[in-house]
Amino acid sequence: MTVAGSDSAWDFLVQLDLSLSSMKVSSEHVAQYCVNSVRGSVLWSETITARASALGNEDIFVCSVPSRSFDTPANRWLAASAFSLSRAESALLRLSPDVVEAMNTNREHIERVADLASQRRSDKRLAGVRAELPSVRERWRLQRNRRSSQLAPLFKLEEFSLDPFARPSKLLDALTDSATSQHHTELLRLVMEEEAETGQIQELRYTGAGLEIGKWRFLHPNLNTGSSQQIIQRIR
Repeated sequence: MTVAGSDSAWDFLVQLDLSLSSMKVSSEHVAQYCVNSVRGSVLWSETITARASALGNEDIFVCSVPSRSFDTPANRWLAASAFSLSRAESALLRLSPDVVEAMNTNREHIERVADLASQRRSDKRLAGVRAELPSVRERWRLQRNRRSSQLAPLFKLEEFSLDPFARPSKLLDALTDSATSQHHTELLRLVMEEEAETGQIQELRYTGAGLEIGKWRFLHPNLNTGSSQQIIQRIR
């Protein structure tokens, strides 16, 4: 919902109509049932099976014929992003009014984003395109491709979704307070010092009481009272 409530989500969906107009097409070979004709390389194993099902009719062939396909990594990424945004409104409805109010969420904006995303996802140009995120290698290729400028809104949305709180956010302010923010800052300083010493990224573990990062434990303030020394504990 944080992503759906952003300007990046709306910009992506507005630009998506143009992206769909210039969708990348790939060529693939598909099996086609042929009678009294051969339209490509004969797939003999499939042909024998088809003839057996047709009482040995030797006029039947199964051929491998070229076909255009819109099911490319870039188009699948577009479809997956639109599908994800289309579910934002239903996710919002599952939350209690108190939580929504505390999050300071722009409900109207999220509803508009979800509605437009549903329209984009049902576009006939995306018919047959799987809503699937690309692999790391595919992402790298897409970002280096000369068509990257057309996918810029998608990349911007992806960057925001990876860390929606990277920039100052009213939503983040509503979810914490100044004291907790100070504890977070202190914990981050300690963890960064440990990572600098060891040269390794510390593993983040969740427990019923709070978080454990490297040799530090951060206890939830509701379970503890006092200074940062009491909330942040060294475990080894």
